Amino acid sequence: MTVTAEQITAAKATSMREVDLIAECCNQTGARFYMTLAMLEKETTTVRNVYGGDVGGTFSNFKDPVTECNYRAFRHEVIVRGRTSNGVGPSQITSRDLLRRMEEQGLKPWVMKDNIAFGATLIYEYYRHARDQLDKTVDEALWYAGKRYNGDSDYADAYVEVAKKWKARVGFADYS
Repeated sequence: MTVTAEQITAAKATSMREVDLIAECCNQTGARFYMTLAMLEKETTTVRNVYGGDVGGTFSNFKDPVTECNYRAFRHEVIVRGRTSNGVGPSQITSRDLLRRMEEQGLKPWVMKDNIAFGATLIYEYYRHARDQLDKTVDEALWYAGKRYNGDSDYADAYVEVAKKWKARVGFADYS
């Protein structure tokens, strides 16, 4: 499934930034555009390459964009020293295991394209698992994907609503 020019135009008519890059990541990974837009809106509102602001998380008060240099310091604190992780980049990749998985795949968490592609893949994998292995409805699968992505039921509830909003804005093919 390829993101269409019409979908890109519809997304650009909103405050969402980096729409062309998001579409490229979706086309590269097979992830669904509306699901990825919803995840990115939930994580950084308009696609910002920042660290998360969760209280107690490493770099939670750090306001500069994520770069290779500051990511190395973040990585040392979180992966080597075991400090509490905080989200990284537009997709707010948080878990040590997911950060390691990105690195094992040759992806760079500080690079927006890698970060978005990885987050898009995750949310879509969770969704597909719910549809294919758990026999969930579309809404149930969206909820499941949101819950797996963030770990919080309230997040999952909100993710479903945001995903439906994006689905209405940018359309979809079958996306069953």
